[in-house]
Parts: sequence; structure tokens; C-alpha cells
Amino acid sequence: MKRHQNTITTLLALAMLLAVSLGCRAVTDRLQEESDVSDVNSGPSYPTPADSSDSSKSTGEDGLTAKSNLYISKCVNVYSNSVMNSYQRYTSWLRDPKAGPTGKETLVYGLYEIRGDGADCAAAVEEAKNSDPDLPELEAAADKYVTALKEAASQVKNVYEYYDQEDYKDDNFEKGKASHQPLMAAFEAFRTANEAFTVEVDKLEDQVAQNRLDEYRNDPTKKFAFAATDFSVKAKKAMTYSARTPFATLSADTLQSHAEELETALATLRSNTPNDGMGGMFSDGGEKFLKAVKELMRRVREKKPFSGHERDWVGTQSGWMVEGSPDKVVYEYNNMVRSRAFMRL
Repeated sequence: MKRHQNTITTLLALAMLLAVSLGCRAVTDRLQEESDVSDVNSGPSYPTPADSSDSSKSTGEDGLTAKSNLYISKCVNVYSNSVMNSYQRYTSWLRDPKAGPTGKETLVYGLYEIRGDGADCAAAVEEAKNSDPDLPELEAAADKYVTALKEAASQVKNVYEYYDQEDYKDDNFEKGKASHQPLMAAFEAFRTANEAFTVEVDKLEDQVAQNRLDEYRNDPTKKFAFAATDFSVKAKKAMTYSARTPFATLSADTLQSHAEELETALATLRSNTPNDGMGGMFSDGGEKFLKAVKELMRRVREKKPFSGHERDWVGTQSGWMVEGSPDKVVYEYNNMVRSRAFMRL
């Protein structure tokens, strides 16, 4: 398994696109070869804004938004990164993740707690399934996600306190060794289900965003809303390419094309940003995101290798500090999107 976490989307009121769900295709190894630095992100999940529940009142095509909000706010945002962060923490101190703990480790970090057992996600999935419109592929993926989530949460709960209370010092790692294979199997099953689910949610978000663009396009009172959504759509594409494409195959020309699109969209956003709101914060975040995309483009164009410590950081929660890395692109994107929680469009 490679280390790869999700960048999670939060849909705000009025069904505006806010972020990207990156499929958990792979979880990268702690130490990577330079040519193998790939689609990695250690960004946190986002808290769902309180007013996002307004979308549940929507009817017609906005039912897509209400359905998407259920999946995102009750499942992906709450659990996807939490489970994969726990996996990352657990494997970080194991010399051989396949073999598991030996009892000879000098540092034992345990694993992160998963707060919740998945029941809230399961309820949201059922609510979404019973609402219009029917989305069979997404609903099937959601069911598998819930099953895998509950098992992963159960396995983590089984050993979390064991490591947190350092009980392994009392039984010579007996429980740690016995629980390793079921725990890793649960992590792998969740990784697979999470990838399929977030890919389907991603498609739904794209549809919601396009609906909003069509709605705002010719409305003179919605120029800022249109510009913000348009920039978000273009940023999501740049993010997806940067984070999901193996580093060794990233194209400087493609990244440059994304950067040029973002520059044009950002100029439009700036020119339509009101002076009496929080829109400026989002625009500022957009500039930082654009800069991160350009930094990645330059590293790729110049074939600049990652240093030893940079390779250690990429794919971990420190990856955002590496200039010209996919991690920093994801990090700045998250920050930009998070700022939109303060805006009403």
C-alpha cells in the first residue's frame, strides 16, 4: 500500500463547489524513490459549514446537491482522512508493515483514534439512497464504503487503547501481533472502497458545479458567484492532475496550461470580488494556490530532484512544506477552499 489521503470537498449553501475529493488510489511508502513520488496529499478534511444543511431543502436538480452533501458531510469529511491517517500513523513505526510489530521496536506510536463507528455515515447513505435522483453506481459504492468503514473503525477501536495505554509492555506485544493482519486487511478494504466512493462523489460534484455555472452564467447579480465557481472548477482540475498523476509523468506543459487558465480565471474573480465581504480572502487563497501550481511546474520543467529530507516529507503531514511538490498544491487548495466557508454567495 502506498500512502495517499483524500482532499475532501465541502459543499456550502446554494450548492457551490468548494473542493476536490481525491480518490484514495494509493498510500505511499514512508521512504520513496525520487522517481516514485506520486499523487500524495496529507491535507486535513474540512469541517462542514453550518449553513450547508440548507441544501437539504432543495428540490429538482438541487436534489443532487442535497445528496452530495450527505455523502460528504457525514461520510467522507468525517471518516476518509481519519482512517487513512490512522493507517499512516500505524505503519510509520513498523519496520515491515506486512510482517507487523515484532516487539523489538524502539518507538511505538500506535495509531490515531477514529471517532465514531460509522453509524452516522450509514444513516446518511440510507437517507441519500431514499431521495431523488437515483444514482445506482454511487449508491452501490456508498454501501461498500459503509461496510469497509465499519470494519476499519472496529479494528482500530480494538487496538487503539492497547497502544495508547502502552499495554503492549505488559504482554510482549501478543495482542499487537495477533491484531495486525485483521487490522491491515481492514485498512486495505477501506482504501479500495474509499477510492471507488470518492471517485463517484467527485463525478457528482462536477455535475453540481456545472449546474451552478449554467445557473449563474447570464445573471448579472451573480457575477462573483459565477467567477468563484468557475475558478473553483479550474482549480479542481489543476489539483486533480497534480495530485493524481505520478510525479515522474507530470508534464510541465500541462501544468503551465493549468496555470494560465487559473490566471485568467483569477483576474476575473478579482475584478468581480465585492469590497464588503470575505471574497478577498478566497481570492488571496487562489493566488497562493496558483503559485503552488507554478512551483510544481518549474520543478518538473527543470527536472529538479527532491532532496533526501524532502523525499521523507512528501506523502506525510509535512509534505506541504516542500516547495514544488503535489503536497503543497493540495495544501494551498485546501486553504483556499476553506476560506469559502465564510462567504455567502
